[in-house]
Amino acid sequence: MSGNLILESAPHDLSVSTTGKVMRTLILTLIPALIATTWFYGFGTLITTLITIVSCVGSEALWLKLRKRRIAPVWRDCSALTTAVLLGLTLPPLLPWYLSVIGSVFAIIVVKQVYGGLGQNLFNPAMAGFVFLLISCPLPMTTYVDAMPDAYKIITPGRAAAIIFDVNSAEAEKAINQDLGTADYLKRIHEAERSVIADGFTGSTFLVDAKHEQPEKNVKVFVEAKASDFIFYGLLAKVVIAGCFLLGGILLIVKDIIDWRIPLSFLGVSTVLTAAFYFAAPELYLSPWHHLVYGATVFGAFYIMTDPVTAVSKPSAAWIFGGVIAVLFVIIRNLGGYPDAVAFSVLLGNACAPLISIMTRRREFGQGFKPENIND
Repeated sequence: MSGNLILESAPHDLSVSTTGKVMRTLILTLIPALIATTWFYGFGTLITTLITIVSCVGSEALWLKLRKRRIAPVWRDCSALTTAVLLGLTLPPLLPWYLSVIGSVFAIIVVKQVYGGLGQNLFNPAMAGFVFLLISCPLPMTTYVDAMPDAYKIITPGRAAAIIFDVNSAEAEKAINQDLGTADYLKRIHEAERSVIADGFTGSTFLVDAKHEQPEKNVKVFVEAKASDFIFYGLLAKVVIAGCFLLGGILLIVKDIIDWRIPLSFLGVSTVLTAAFYFAAPELYLSPWHHLVYGATVFGAFYIMTDPVTAVSKPSAAWIFGGVIAVLFVIIRNLGGYPDAVAFSVLLGNACAPLISIMTRRREFGQGFKPENIND
């Protein structure tokens, strides 16, 4: 009879849902954001996500094979697939393919499987893989695609693949000399006589630039460097994509997949703190609106911090957990050297999660019992 029993690691779900069903639902809620990203930034994110999917699922299957474990859970629980999609959405769209592979392998093997597999990892695998690449390769990890009209027509699957897989410069030059549309934007590329197609589409992010310039000056420089319609389009892209993450997060809350207290606590505390910084010194710090829209703040609040393995489970602990991450988030983004504060604050919050759980542990029955308190 023991041969029919299967022992699996946490998380154990006592409801009718299974881990695989939860993970698949989470992935489905990310599809609108993936479509919006492709619309505003081209097919780079989609190709990068496909690379992370193959790398994450393949590395987990290979690791389990080497350990002589069953590979079936890889396809059934969809945890590696979820990690791949989350990591793919956070990486720069035109990141070289080998960096996406390295980040994926690190996330699955080092962060997840070395600790024992699903339910045993201390840190969120997707964020750990992102931070590992960010610290190891800061330049390519802070070079993102600018939002532009008809981006899906400009950065086509072929052109995105040419950049990601590093085709020779002759083909890149040939591609950039074609009629790619959006004449005003591409005219500046031709005038610069760029020989590599990636240089025409990528640049540092708004938050990266804001770390080196005063926010008010940075906005002026940003507007002067690009036409006003591109500024509006870039902001529109951020708002739409953040809205997709928000709607997906609300759906996860409605289906009781994530704890609503964590994102509410994080967004509330971070808004208050960033507002305090901004009103104290608006010439030095960005407004709460910029912090909310830029830097995947909403994405992290609903999809990263709420990971049931690396977060907390009790309601009282959830408020503290979200608040702690919010404080770390504001300190790192405003006072630290990295603008990608969500990833760093989440990992630090993951490290604090066990302590928060202990501090909010319910008093056991009979604990603190004193005989003199019993009335005869």
